[in-house]
Amino acid sequence: MGIGPRAAGAALLALAALSACTSRVGGTPVAGTTLPPEPEELTSEVVFDDLTSIDPCSLTDLDTFEEFGEVEFATPESLDYCAIGIDTTGGGNVVISVGSFGELSALPELEGKRVKDVDGGLWIGQQDDDPAFCAQLLVFPDGVTMQVAGRVYDGEADTCPMVEAGMDKLVEVVQDDGVEHRDPDKDSLLSIDPCDLIEDDDLTAIAGLAGAERPSDYPGKHTCYWEVPDAVSRVSVRLTFAAGLEPKAYGDGANTNPVAGRPSATNPYPSVGDGSFCTVETAHLPFTEVDGHEDDTFELASVFVRMPAGQVAAGCAAALAVANIVWPELPSA
Repeated sequence: MGIGPRAAGAALLALAALSACTSRVGGTPVAGTTLPPEPEELTSEVVFDDLTSIDPCSLTDLDTFEEFGEVEFATPESLDYCAIGIDTTGGGNVVISVGSFGELSALPELEGKRVKDVDGGLWIGQQDDDPAFCAQLLVFPDGVTMQVAGRVYDGEADTCPMVEAGMDKLVEVVQDDGVEHRDPDKDSLLSIDPCDLIEDDDLTAIAGLAGAERPSDYPGKHTCYWEVPDAVSRVSVRLTFAAGLEPKAYGDGANTNPVAGRPSATNPYPSVGDGSFCTVETAHLPFTEVDGHEDDTFELASVFVRMPAGQVAAGCAAALAVANIVWPELPSA
C-alpha cells in the first residue's frame, strides 16, 4: 500500500480501586495506609509533563484502525502528530493524524460541539464532521487541546468513524499512562522552539509583513505563527519544524537554490482558493522514529507564507527573507 505526502506522562491512579479500599469488612482492625492524593483534574501538564517531547505515535496503534481497511504508518508529515494511512475496504485512501496540540481559546465555538465528557475533567469536541475531513479534539481542563483528524486523499470514505476510533484509543492511552517521550539528539530540531530563532521585530520589518502578530502560542513548541490582523488580506507566516521527505522543487517557478548556505527548496503556489502561497524548506537530521520510514524521511525546517491572490512573488520574497534569518540559527546537520 502506498500513502503519499500529507510523549513521561504523570501516573493516573484508578478511582475504582481507591473507592474499593473504603469498604468495611470483618476481622481485626489494622493501621490504615495513607494513599497519595488523586489529581482533581487531568490537566495537560499532569498527563504529559513536557508537551514538547511527546512521541505522538505512542498515542495510537495500527490495530485501532484494522476494521476499516489495510493500515500502515504513513510518510511522516509532522513532529506534532502521528500519520496513519488507511486503504479503506471501499477503495478510499485516508490519512488519520493523531496528536496535534492546540488551544481552546482559538476555537470558542467548540464548547457548543461537546460530544462526550471524560473522567478527570476532560471532554471531547467535534471540530469537523465532514466525511472527507473529520476531526475531534480532546480538551484538557487547562484549555489545551489534542486533535485526532481524518482526511480523504483519494476516492471516497467516511473518516468520522475512524476518527472516533482514534479518539477512543487516545483517551485510553492518556488514562492508562501509555504516553511515551522522545530522547532527541543534541542537534535535533525537536528540542528547539522556532519562535526563539527570530525576533518579532525582525519579521515585521520584512516587506509585506508589517503589523504581523502572534495570536497564540502552540503548546507543542514546534510551530511559530504570525498573522497580519486584516480580515481582507489574510497575510500570515508559519515557521515550522516538521518531518517528511527531502524537500524538492515542484512546478513552474520552483527551485532548489541554497538559502543561507543550506540546501533548500522554494515552491510558489500562485493560486490556492483566494490566496497565494510560498514555501521554503530545508532538510536537517534523518527522522528515523516511524516504522517503515527510517531511511527516507528527515527533520524539516519550513517557512510558509500566505499572501493575497496574485502576490505569490511577494510571498516568496518574504519566505526567503524569513529563511535567511532562521537558517543560520539552526544546528549543523
